[in-house]
Parts: sequence; C-alpha cells; structure tokens
Amino acid sequence: MKISLRNGIAAGVVVAAAGVLVAITNYMDNHRVIEIDCQTMVTMNSSLSSIEADLTARLEAEEVATVIGRIDAISLSSLYELQEARALYENASNGAREYIDASRLIEAENTYAELEQQRAELLADAIAKGDLNGILDYAECDVRNSGDVYLDSLVQELIQNAVTPEMCRSEQLRACYDYMVRNYDYAYNYNYSYGSGGKSVAWATAFLRDGYGACNNWSSAFMYVARSLGYEVDLYYGSTATSRGGSVEHYWPVVRIEGTEYVFDPQVEGDITRRTGVISYKRFGLTGADADGKYYFNRIVE
Repeated sequence: MKISLRNGIAAGVVVAAAGVLVAITNYMDNHRVIEIDCQTMVTMNSSLSSIEADLTARLEAEEVATVIGRIDAISLSSLYELQEARALYENASNGAREYIDASRLIEAENTYAELEQQRAELLADAIAKGDLNGILDYAECDVRNSGDVYLDSLVQELIQNAVTPEMCRSEQLRACYDYMVRNYDYAYNYNYSYGSGGKSVAWATAFLRDGYGACNNWSSAFMYVARSLGYEVDLYYGSTATSRGGSVEHYWPVVRIEGTEYVFDPQVEGDITRRTGVISYKRFGLTGADADGKYYFNRIVE
C-alpha cells in the first residue's frame, strides 16, 4: 500500500512534472512563434517603408522628367524653362535622381549656352553699328510677369492680338507698340485701387481693361508688355518736352540694354499719330542726346 501510495505519489509527481514540462514547452513554442511573428512584422514594415520611399522617389522623378520633357526647340527665350527644369532637378531627392535621365536637360543647356554666346556677339555688333532693331533682337531675354494674375492675362491678350509667330523680338516689341498707339485712347482713368500691388499694376490694369488712360497708364502697361517679351524695363517719372514749347509732368517707360537706356513712349507717339495720321516712331527707342533733349528730371518709380 505504501508502495502503491509512493508509486501513486511518484506517478502524480511525474504527471505533474510532465504537465509542467508540457506547459513550459508550450510557452516556449508560443514565445518562439511570437518572436518569429515580431521579426516578420519588422521585416514587412521595413519592406513597406522601402517600397513607399521608392514609389515617392519615382513619382518625384516623373514630375521632374515631365518638365524636362517639355523642353523642345531651344531659343533665346528658353531661359526660364531651362532654369525651372534645372532647379527642380537640383532640388530633387537623391532617390528621385536615380530615376531621372538628365541628358536631355544637359544637352538643352549646352545648346542654350552656344546660342547665348552667339547672342552676346551679335548684340555687341549691333550696338557698335547703332542698329536699334539688332539691339532689340539680341538683348538679353529675361521674361518677367507682374505677379498679378488679372493684369498678366490682360498683357498676354494684348501680345496675342499684336504678335504673330514668325516675328523676331524687335518686330514683336514694335507690333505691341503699334497696337497700343492704334487701339487705345488718351483720357484720365481713375477706375482703380492700389490694393496690395504697386501703383504701376493698378494703372496698367485700368488701361488694358478699359482701353484708355493717361501717361501713367500707358507707360505702366507698356512696361509690363515689354517685360513679358523679356526686356529689362522701368517706369520713369519727370517731365517731357511739348510741341508748344516748355515741358509737362510725365511718366514714361525705359528699356535698359547693356547699361544704355532706350525711351519707348507709346502715349506721346499716340498723340503725334492722331495729328499726322501715321506712326512715325518719334518716341520709339530714343537714347543719348535724342532722349535727353525731350525727357527731364527723371527718377525711377517702379
């Protein structure tokens, strides 16, 4: 009986021990599974992050490639789109650059550099000869907008109405000058508010919107048109000579090329044209003594 009891106890202990062993084994197996699952999750998360980063890089690269892909025929007016494409490429992430083929951009930039060199040489020759058309054709091209969406749309509307695709730059500027002389009237225009923009934005908007204005309106409008064609232009204030002698308060636009100032005054040209019936270009591209004899006490407004 004792033996049996002892055997029973021993058996119970064995059973209990076996139970504990099974429990420990199950715990270890479960813990191992958990460890494996955690490792799997870490690996999966790492893979997903890698896939996500790669997808982001590819999408970024596609956006840059789209801008580069728009670069077609390179001309002297291509500077802005080349600068935009280069800036996007330089600011792209390292991951995105791995997927970007920059060869087209580099080729376009090299082509532009060659054209720029030719332009500089042709401009120097035109300046030496005093050839105004050549100077306007080969002046540095840097297209600038006003930053005001409505005004910029009015400026582009005028340019589209005045310019044809086959025109060179000097012809484009002359065509816009002619269009203003023929299609706008002189009258005081106070239908504007300055808002957050400069005076010239308000003056030009009122002129192009309403079809009339005084010298401040005409000159501001021409300044933004010329800037949209790539010229460096400022609005000047002072006085100008009159046909009756003496002078009168006046605003006028000045194009600056290689340090030389050229006066373009479509408002006064309009006055002359209304008297004669023909555009005689008496205020188109005046410089040196011709400009100094007609414009006085000037300062830059904007």
